[in-house]
Amino acid sequence: MKTFLVFLVFSIFFAGCAEKSAFSRFNMSKKQELGVDSLMNSKVRTGNRVEGVVSVIYLNKVYPETYQEDEFFYVYMYLKNRDNNINFILNNEEAISVKKLPVKNEFNYLTSINTKWNKYYLVKFKKQGDILKFLLESGQSSSDLLVFEKDE
Repeated sequence: MKTFLVFLVFSIFFAGCAEKSAFSRFNMSKKQELGVDSLMNSKVRTGNRVEGVVSVIYLNKVYPETYQEDEFFYVYMYLKNRDNNINFILNNEEAISVKKLPVKNEFNYLTSINTKWNKYYLVKFKKQGDILKFLLESGQSSSDLLVFEKDE
C-alpha cells in the first residue's frame, strides 16, 4: 500500500510538470490565444451607474509583424447612450485614427464576438512607452483605466 501511495504522489507531481497552458484544452489558434491573453474589459460608468461595457485587445501583441510603427487596439463595446461622442485615450493622448468596423470584421475570430448591438473599432495611437493606459470616454461616462504592458 505504501508503494502505491508513493507511486501516486510521484505521478501527480510529474503530471503537474507537463507542458500545458490555460489554452491547451481549447481548440484555438496561436493568434486567438494571444488575443484572449491580451483582452481587457471594463464597465463604462457615470458615477455608480453602468452605461455600458468595453472590451479592448492590444493588436501589437497579437500581430507584431503587422502592427509595429504605432499602437493599435481592437475595441468593441456596448453603450446605452449612443448619441455621445466617443473618445479613446492612451497615456493621456487622444487617438490619431479611429476606424469604425462592421459587425463581421477581420478581428472577430480573436474573441468569437460579433453581436449587432456592439460597436467595433480599430483605434490607432502614436507609439508609446512600455506601459499603455487605455481609457474610453463618452459624454460624462468613462471606463476604468485598462493597463497593457509590452513584452519587449
